[in-house]
Order: sequence, then structure tokens, then C-alpha cells
Amino acid sequence: MAIQTSPVSKPGYLFFFDARSCKDWLKTLAMTNAAQAQQKLHDALRILNRSNQFSAIERLTCMELLRDKVAYLLGEQRKRYVGKTVPLNSADMGAWTISNLLLSEMEAGYRRCYQEAQGDASPLSAHAALIIQRIVRYIGLGMLMAGFIYRRFDSNLWMRLHLQWMEAESRKLTTAKVKDSIAGVDGYSSVTQAYSAVLLGQLANVYALSAREIDFVDAVLKRFAHKVVFTREAFQPAAEPTLGVDLMANAGAAFHLVDARAEHVRLLDVRELSKSLRRRIKKLGEGEEPATLDLPSDWSAVDAATQLTRLHRLWCESGVPRTSAIAPREAEAIIAFGIAETHFFLSGDLFEQPGVKRELSRQEMSDIAMFGRVTEATTRARYAEFNYGSETWPIVDQARDAIRVVRPSNSARGVAIGNLVGLRIGKPGEFYLASVRELLEEKSGTLIVTLALLPGKPEATAIRASDNKMRNATYTQGFRLPAMPALNVPETLIVPAGFVARGRGIDVYHPAHGGAKQVIAEDWLERGSDFDRITIRG
Repeated sequence: MAIQTSPVSKPGYLFFFDARSCKDWLKTLAMTNAAQAQQKLHDALRILNRSNQFSAIERLTCMELLRDKVAYLLGEQRKRYVGKTVPLNSADMGAWTISNLLLSEMEAGYRRCYQEAQGDASPLSAHAALIIQRIVRYIGLGMLMAGFIYRRFDSNLWMRLHLQWMEAESRKLTTAKVKDSIAGVDGYSSVTQAYSAVLLGQLANVYALSAREIDFVDAVLKRFAHKVVFTREAFQPAAEPTLGVDLMANAGAAFHLVDARAEHVRLLDVRELSKSLRRRIKKLGEGEEPATLDLPSDWSAVDAATQLTRLHRLWCESGVPRTSAIAPREAEAIIAFGIAETHFFLSGDLFEQPGVKRELSRQEMSDIAMFGRVTEATTRARYAEFNYGSETWPIVDQARDAIRVVRPSNSARGVAIGNLVGLRIGKPGEFYLASVRELLEEKSGTLIVTLALLPGKPEATAIRASDNKMRNATYTQGFRLPAMPALNVPETLIVPAGFVARGRGIDVYHPAHGGAKQVIAEDWLERGSDFDRITIRG
């Protein structure tokens, strides 16, 4: 099978000339500036991949030494996307680009090693499984890097991935254990585990996940991807959908009724994976800590259980059915961003502390003295200080509980998974609340944003944590969403992210309700990037 690799060039300047000098050079590489270190590694890899001055075993050893540094730097660079909106600014985009190029050179380097591993006499023939596993891993990381900025990757990557799997199958190397201190369980991995991680990682739909949630999925796959078994024989009743992958298609794994006899089809047996996930979901529900269950320790039991339940549906239960979308009734949507801005448009006025009379400005007092009232010009000038504004975005389609819109090319606003927005469909009507549920940047640069509507007609309110009463706590903006018994939806509050802990008090102020009312935060229905949606009692 033909393996693509980088073109070989004439000998030139080398950062190192063998494994020993490579190790010494890496010791001098300053890691404090991740972007600069990545650029140097990229330059070194470009020369290594095109040089004829390395023996086969020295080349592979150098790749393994470089791999550790690349993994560390990619981890550092991935942190910068946490909480960032897309499109990225020029600095973040530049960092992403060099990371992506670095992954491409790592893949090319291992492809060159595989080319030199052909034949039983090659000193690399004994390392063929390791090399293929590395190639599969870097193809998957290339897909994941695109997912971190919600960009659609080239579908040809799927065929490159499947070809590596078929190569491993033909050489009976799919289950061979290889050392992997980065992505393996107990320091070991295999082609099967790496391939499973890529297929399931993409099946998790990274376009609907925040950077932190993508890291959670990555951690789960690192621990449990080895439980997936590939087979050509059906292991479930024929009427049930089966998770399978077509090795001759530019696509990943999917649930469908497949003909297991087809030479190019592989079925994924996820029964053992399902058992592991269900057991952990049960333990988390009983209050056990995630760290004791081989899950990320920085996640709460409730949030980890929510994520595992979602992954179980996607990987083991035929996925999550999508609501059928229809052509939009209106061509455009008016969108306001964040709690403060949406509160302004929903209430129709700037937020002020309840029960506190604001002092008039000098211009307002002058207007009253001259005209007997505050003029519109003065009011507009006061509003302008807060820079609140909305944007009009075209509608792609809409469903009962969601709407897809296009971010205009001239928009000044970035978006992130979990952002709260105010939404008004068409110019007439009222604002409703929605959260950013999914992002996808097409190859053309068009950014498609899926907004999930929050149930109920929102009411702008003022809220404060009751526990801070004695410390002169001030009110801030929030929203109340009424109960909807017909849909079995309880009354909820929209509060800033991390505003209050479970079981603590909240003062909710609204003049129509006769002032402030204390309620107790009961449970979290949704945790966004800038808001929490909580149930209350009292």
C-alpha cells in the first residue's frame, strides 16, 4: 500500500544529527513561550522529515523524543481556547495555525518511518505497530484541533485514517501492545485503541462542546477506548441499529443497519464500554467522587454524570435524535449578547439598584430646569455609555426548540458554546432567551450557530445572594422563567455563572411582586459559559 510522505530534500542545516544530539537540543528548548517553542519544533521537524542523513532507527528515536515535547506544548496551547469566542483573534489564530502545522509534520515524520519499515530486514519492521498507532493518533489530533475552533476539517482525513487501519489489519497489528505514555492506559496502547478514540471522539460531536468538555471526552477515551472491539460479525439482533464504520467512505462511525458481510465494513462492539460508563454514572449518582472512578478530578459528580450520560447515548444508544428543522418563517433574527445586554432590551431600560434612587446627572438636572423633563438626547447619551447593542443575523432554519443562524461577516461579536443570548425572531415581537448549543465554521468561512431556546417567556429581574445581606451586597441582572406544567418544566432562574451554591438563598426583586422575595437554589438544569439555569423553591 502506498504511504504518502514529505518529499526528500538535499542535506541542509540540521538542529540535530542523531538521537543523542536531538535529546541534547530538546534540553535547550525554552518551554515558557509555547508558541515560540512550537515554531522551533516545527522547523526542526520539517528538516528532519526531508533529510537523508538519519538512519531508520535514529529517525524513529528522534520522532519519539520530539513527540513528548509536542504533546506538552499542544496541551499548553489548548488551554488558551478555554472561554474564547470564535472567530479567534489574530494571535490565537496564529497559535492554532502553528499547532496544526506541527501535527501535520508529526504525521509526515511517522509516515517516513513507516516507509523505512517495509520488509523484514528493516530495523523498523518490529516497530510497525507503534508507527501506525502514532500515525492514527496524529490524524485524530488534526481532526480534534479543527474541533477546538469549530472548523470543519477536510473529509479526506477519514480515508487516510481508514487506510492506516486496513494496513494494520493486513499485517495483523491492530491489537499489538505499544508503549504510549501520552494517550495509553498504564503506559500502553494499540492501533485499535487509537482508532477507536478517533471514531468515538468525533461521534461525540465536538462542535457542541466547550474546550473543557472536549478535554473531558479526551480523558474518558484515554481510559476506556480500549474496551471497544472491532468485528465483522453481527453481535446484536439484526433489527437493532449497530455502530459501524465503512472503510471505503470519507466518514466516521455511525449507527445504521449494516451488512456485516461487506468486506469494507467493520462493526464496533461497545457493550463493555457501555457497562463501564453505566457503572460510573450509577456511582456518581450515589455521590462517589469522579477521581475515584478514573474520571477528571476537577469535575463535580453531577456534571461528570451529565457528560457520561450524554456520551453513553451517543456511543451506545443510537445517538441523540435531532429535531426536524423547517424553513424559517422569518428571514432574520435580532440577537443580544449576554445577561446585561439582554436584560436591557428585555426590560427596556438600564439596570438600577432596587430601592436606591439614582442621583441625576448635571445634564439631566439642566434639562429639567430648562424643559421640565429629561430630553431624549440626554437619555440616548446616557444609554450610549453602556454600549448596549444588538445584531441582525440571517436564519438558516428552525425547529420547535432551536434555531440556526449565520454570523454575518461584518459582525463585531464572537460566540462560544454556552453563551446566553436574547433572541427576537423578526422585527416585531419580544425577546426570548437562548443558549449557544453548537458552532460550525464551514470551509467557506461561514459560521453556523445553533441556538437552543430556553422554555418560557423570560421576565427581567434583579437578584442577589441572600447570604451577603449583611455585607451590603448589591443586586445584579437576572431572569425568571415561569413554570410550564404542560411540558413538565419547573420555574427557573437565570443567574450569572457561579453566582450561588446549591441550597443557598437568593433575593429576587421585582416591583410587580411587591419587592424582594427569597428563594432557595435547588438544582442546576443547565450550566452555560456565562450563566446558570437553576430550579428554585420558596
